[in-house]
Amino acid sequence: MRNTPFIYYILMMFCLLPCLSKAATDSVCVDSAVIETGRHQNGEWIHRIEADYLRGFVLHTNPYLKGQNEEMRTMNHMEGFKLKYAFMPQVGSETERIYRGVYQGVGMAYHNFNPQLGNPISAYLFQGAKIASLSRRLSFNYEWNLGFSLGWHPYDKETNPDNLVIGSKVTAYINLDAYLAWRLSRWIDVNFGWSVTHFSNGNTKFPNCGLNTTSPKLSLVYYPNRHDATESASEPVKFHPHVSYDLTLFGSWRRRGYYTEFNEPLTIPGSFAVWGFNFNPLYNMNHWLNLGLSLDGVYDRSANLIVDDIYDVRQVTKPSAIHQMALGLSGRAEFVMPYFTINVGVGRNFLNGKDDFKGVYEMVNLKLGITRMLYANIGYCLYDFQHPNYLMMGLGIRFNHQRTTR
Repeated sequence: MRNTPFIYYILMMFCLLPCLSKAATDSVCVDSAVIETGRHQNGEWIHRIEADYLRGFVLHTNPYLKGQNEEMRTMNHMEGFKLKYAFMPQVGSETERIYRGVYQGVGMAYHNFNPQLGNPISAYLFQGAKIASLSRRLSFNYEWNLGFSLGWHPYDKETNPDNLVIGSKVTAYINLDAYLAWRLSRWIDVNFGWSVTHFSNGNTKFPNCGLNTTSPKLSLVYYPNRHDATESASEPVKFHPHVSYDLTLFGSWRRRGYYTEFNEPLTIPGSFAVWGFNFNPLYNMNHWLNLGLSLDGVYDRSANLIVDDIYDVRQVTKPSAIHQMALGLSGRAEFVMPYFTINVGVGRNFLNGKDDFKGVYEMVNLKLGITRMLYANIGYCLYDFQHPNYLMMGLGIRFNHQRTTR
């Protein structure tokens, strides 16, 4: 089924902003083999409590949002409130000198939309960092959020047949902020910037058009134990380039649709399992960037189905398992931050790369460090830069991992 690629553009922006933040640390040459845990000499983290207010716009990416609904109303209303807790290394610690201004934590959000959509609540992980220092008390920063939202009024054939935007009661929540941080005092910051958000169920249920919003944001940040220093010294610490090897195993489920000879979209009943792996050798160039290739295998139970509509009776024929498997090769780039790594790739299948496996596929993955060698993986796969494919949820292990950070 066709879908907006907005999720892909947001995730690609996630990848670009950490790379831009490297500009704020170019004067620091650091060795990850000697990175401390990010604590100050007194063993404390800086704690960060933040409240956000957002009021903006719903992007009209679907006729339902433009007025093709029960109330014949154009849906523009978007308001949000966030409460977040984060921790960050003290100024002067080795981790802070590598990843200037980095912070990470957990948050909750309340979203107020038009009544037909509902007022969902989101829970999410987030991370942010400094892109550039504009003055002693002013900086340009980014932040990404990733989690889930529940409390929607989703599509229902009987009670809500017009809502082709949200097809499930629970969706993914993806958000990206770019903002200015103004340090008012030792304890208080005021942030002002712009936020873009995407809600989607990742093709696990139809319909899956997704909802996109954009808005200015205003936030107040309280630091109960921040020190007076605003900048840290640039002490050189060595970095040793090396090759590591990531093996990721993932699984998910998806729905499948097709178009009739009259270009009418229809859904194939049921859900289909997807299993796969990525074996990804990576050259660790510095603290922020890894480059490499990946061998990608997938077994998609929805691939290459044959659908026949004979006298309004739908017949679905499944091919043999070998025709639902593919093997591909992709180029990969990773942007590394404490605890979280963003991995993007573009590739093509060389084994069984035809029919549903033809074309170029794109993968965006977020790796969450559990231990130095073990990580959780949350990702999404598209093809031809516009069509949704499947989620990628699983675990991975790193071999020859010489960084002391996760």
